[in-house]
Amino acid sequence: MVKFNPLTDVPPLGGKVAIVTGGNRGMGFQLMQQLAIHGAKVYMAARSEGAAKEAIARIESEMPEHGGKVLFLHLDLGTIKGADAAARRFLETESRLDILIHNAALMSHNYARTADDLEDSLAVNHLAPFAFTQVLLSLLVATPKIPQSDVRVSSSVHTLAPRGGKFSTKEEINNTLSWSPLTTNSIFARYARYGRSKLILFAMELRTRFASSSSSPALSIALHPGCVATETVLASMHAVPIIGPLMRFAVSRLAMSPLDGAATALFAATPPVVRERAGEFAGAYLVPYGEIAGAGDGLHARRLWEASEELVREILRKP
Repeated sequence: MVKFNPLTDVPPLGGKVAIVTGGNRGMGFQLMQQLAIHGAKVYMAARSEGAAKEAIARIESEMPEHGGKVLFLHLDLGTIKGADAAARRFLETESRLDILIHNAALMSHNYARTADDLEDSLAVNHLAPFAFTQVLLSLLVATPKIPQSDVRVSSSVHTLAPRGGKFSTKEEINNTLSWSPLTTNSIFARYARYGRSKLILFAMELRTRFASSSSSPALSIALHPGCVATETVLASMHAVPIIGPLMRFAVSRLAMSPLDGAATALFAATPPVVRERAGEFAGAYLVPYGEIAGAGDGLHARRLWEASEELVREILRKP
């Protein structure tokens, strides 16, 4: 484990360009603020322009003189086409991308489908970020060729994916992961769908693809921020029957703050030690703050990538 303090150990980031999804509140806000304070040009990729601009104003009001810049990038992870379009708008604006942090996510909630007719946890937490990253891949591969660059992609993930939680076809994706229609929205089914949507496999396969593209490739790192008392986490507990209020109280008192929760992603994205030990950290799964907790299965990672690629391609072809 590597000790890391998000307030003192983030290195200077002047000249670097970053994207943080869901950066207008919680851990995402803390990530945005710390990256900008240390000099990066950071895009807040979020759905609500009003909420994003309010958050940007808060960051700018506390920005030191040597700080970077914070900009809004409209990103709606509710549709594959929305994610694809957001990435293409970014490409029209920037010629480099040093840091990409996938932070936005749906938490445990009742079963629903997106406009693309996909189970929304897997669609928003995996498929839309996958589509977004696919468009940016060429830039992520090209940026390491710029002198003094150090490209990193980090994703917040979960390891409690259920057995039988497959995702090769739309039918498998839309599986409720419940024992019967009566338990579709049980706490067990909700967390099973959430766990399936946050697999570490995407980061593993992305590492493989980066490694084959450059002599100094971008690093792809999966991470678990720990139990963090964010607004999203606390709000998700309202839907838990009977014990929801007790869970909310316990988490609000015992869990990490959003800034402490952001530490693992900041560690994955910024300090030189991660690049110096790239052989250990590339494709790794981190837990607070810099402990490598293992990785998933490479064969399943490739299969998930290929299935995701085909499904995204199919949706983008539709008029």
